[in-house]
Amino acid sequence: MSTEQQLPPEVGTLREYSEAPFERRTEWAEEGDLVRITGPEEDHHMAAHPDLVEQVLFEEDGFVKFEGYNSVFGQGMVTVYGDQWRAQRGTIQPAFQPGKIRSYAETIRDIVADTVTDIGDGDVIDLRELFTDLTMEVMLETLFGGSGNKAEISAAAGRITEWFLETATAGEVPTSVQSDFERGMDELTEMIHGMIEERRGGDVDGDLLSMLVSIGAAGEADYTDDRIRDEMITMLFGAHETTALTLTYTLYLLADAPDVGQTLREELQTVLDGADPGPEHLDELVYTEQVVDEALRLYCPAHSLFREATEDVQLGGYTIPEGDVLYLPQWVIHRDERWWDEPTTFRPERFAEDDPDRPSFAFFPFGAGPRRCIGESFARAEAKLALAGLADAFEFERLTETFDMHASLTAVPDRPIEMRFHERT
Repeated sequence: MSTEQQLPPEVGTLREYSEAPFERRTEWAEEGDLVRITGPEEDHHMAAHPDLVEQVLFEEDGFVKFEGYNSVFGQGMVTVYGDQWRAQRGTIQPAFQPGKIRSYAETIRDIVADTVTDIGDGDVIDLRELFTDLTMEVMLETLFGGSGNKAEISAAAGRITEWFLETATAGEVPTSVQSDFERGMDELTEMIHGMIEERRGGDVDGDLLSMLVSIGAAGEADYTDDRIRDEMITMLFGAHETTALTLTYTLYLLADAPDVGQTLREELQTVLDGADPGPEHLDELVYTEQVVDEALRLYCPAHSLFREATEDVQLGGYTIPEGDVLYLPQWVIHRDERWWDEPTTFRPERFAEDDPDRPSFAFFPFGAGPRRCIGESFARAEAKLALAGLADAFEFERLTETFDMHASLTAVPDRPIEMRFHERT
């Protein structure tokens, strides 16, 4: 077997991985930039070098998204390829142009202001619960045009998230979890089809759902009702859960970093001058964005990108066989001391300017290449405005000091992360 046909070196098994995915990835990355994890059917491989990430994400021939996504996202943009993907992305792109982001920011301003008002001095708050509620409301008001019952959609989405967690860790999903997953999917399908019917024949309000219903199957992307449902479920998870987790981890880190908090508050005092953060402040919240980026580096909700090889692929001098799975782990690369000085230290200033010695793909929280997250600007705007509004109003006292990570669809904490909020004078 020639060098080009060799398999990556074996470092462990999928059973070992499922027991502690974050710890195993970190350990196995020390064995090499491209390693193999053996499984009972197909093997999995981990590419933990920015150059390999660039090759896979910019030269996607030979790889497709992980097949497990299809059970949830169906015909949504994240799972389709070729002309169909280009048609869907082109159809959706106007919903995420700068002008639309500015209009969404008006809505975000109001929701964040209401959230601040609802929090009392000394309240103990589960951060993930707080931000799950906030980001769900933002998503329903902007992309769904105010439709949908927040509590019912959150409950259905929670059943699906639990299924992803069990799929990633247990291998064989318990019957009760599978049943809840199917119930959650049925509930989301019924709710979204109901929203579609409400819009059919009505005015287009400028939200994504109205736009897709207006275009429908007559457009190049062939937006049937089922494809619209799949697209909106894709947006539900892409525009909601990841941002909620980003804010959860940001406040967790901020509460134990008084110097960072002081610098952040100084920026907020200067930029906001007592106003609620809104679209007019986005470009000026420079340090605020650095704080968010540093949280994304340390606790990236998209802890790893997954791809399946559709043919034998040459990568890093090795062969990834057809049918095998490839990991591109943000969790490892974002914490690699080769690219990051003091990698476990929370230091937002590191994003103040580009490091010429750091590879471009040492930081890719929203992916990269042609399939980079379409909602990145939306997510960044929402995170900045929510952080600005809360940090301008409160000091944060960390009550949950430690937690472990679970590898679901996203990187989720294994327990509530509680914080006491103290009003700033």
